Amino acid sequence: MVLESSNMVSHAPCGIPYFLGGLFNDESLFMHYTPDYFINVRGIKVRINERAVEVGYGFVITNAGNRMEWDYLILATGSVPRIPNIPISGDKVFTIHHPSKAMEVRRALDAANVIGIVGSGYIGLEVAEAMRIRGKEVIMVSKSSYPLSRSLDNDLGALITGELIRSGVKVKLNERLIEISKQGDSQVIITDSGRYMVDAVVLATGVAPNVELAKMLNLRIGETGAVWVNEHMATSKDHVYAAGDVAETINVVTGEPYWHPFGTTANKMGYIAGSNIAGLGLRFPGVAGTSMTRFMNLYAASTGLTEKEAVRHGLRVASAVIKAQTKARYYPGNGELTIKLIAEKGSGRIIGGQFIGNDGGQVLGRVNTLASLIYKKATVEDLFLTDLAYLPPVTQVWDPLIIAARQLFNKL
Repeated sequence: MVLESSNMVSHAPCGIPYFLGGLFNDESLFMHYTPDYFINVRGIKVRINERAVEVGYGFVITNAGNRMEWDYLILATGSVPRIPNIPISGDKVFTIHHPSKAMEVRRALDAANVIGIVGSGYIGLEVAEAMRIRGKEVIMVSKSSYPLSRSLDNDLGALITGELIRSGVKVKLNERLIEISKQGDSQVIITDSGRYMVDAVVLATGVAPNVELAKMLNLRIGETGAVWVNEHMATSKDHVYAAGDVAETINVVTGEPYWHPFGTTANKMGYIAGSNIAGLGLRFPGVAGTSMTRFMNLYAASTGLTEKEAVRHGLRVASAVIKAQTKARYYPGNGELTIKLIAEKGSGRIIGGQFIGNDGGQVLGRVNTLASLIYKKATVEDLFLTDLAYLPPVTQVWDPLIIAARQLFNKL
């Protein structure tokens, strides 16, 4: 029995910025599978528009007044938008979180000319791109000193800042949000450095694990604020599992608790939880924190730790930043790829990598290669000696990853 508080199951919130930008118009495309598919083909009882309001050991009560008994329970309640603890007024302040609300947000942004975006993470960048494509004026306000500050170090983050400015986004960095107020038909974003009059505001200030039901069951909450689970996705209570954004995991580099609210991780966690209830004994090893996004002509990806994170964890590190061409020098249509490779001094273990380039396939392939090596605790020497493919239309004879490894090997 699956309870879903909205009318959508198996949905793809990552598509919301592209829907806002007009890439597609059919809301049903947000769903990979419909409720009817799960009911009729998979034999799963799905109840949409019904929300659990009380959970006890062995039972669930819904907002429709229904009581259901359970032998096993999986909490897959995801995350909720993290709203800044400041005064907020006005009816044109939105979050980008669930596809069921996407049309409402799209209509409001379509009617606006000037869009204020608070936050410079993945959602902030993707919404900014969508709005610029629609010809809107965009003001981005961020407390960080550069975009994607949780995924990139400042040397690569500066490249994203430059692309934002080139695209016409008015970027306001290092500004602390004080208030969002209503003034006539407009909204005013007030920071410690300025006031920005806009027609609508998108809060892209992150998410928090939705642990309301977990607390009703007195489940152990982990260091990250998400539900603690073991490698089998089991919680601190017998027969109760948690998966997805509501659950914490382990960072494979540090071995410490980690929260990674991304769909790729959530899907695997759900598979592991369900398989173990069925008795398979599978384990989830943790995550490297691999992620990727795009703004206009630049794709950005990272895996493992940033250099600043590594230092914060007490690791002694060395890093190398290289710029390389994406094809053989004589092949037309050459692009540029910037790579930052980070390793631990002494062991030479690769602990992180960051990639920025104008070819999404080039970026994707290399971040995935590096993520695989990080899982295997590979060293810089291992990477340098890895037998990577070569073809002039798609790479140089010395692959950019190999060039980065060679330079970093010299520093180690």
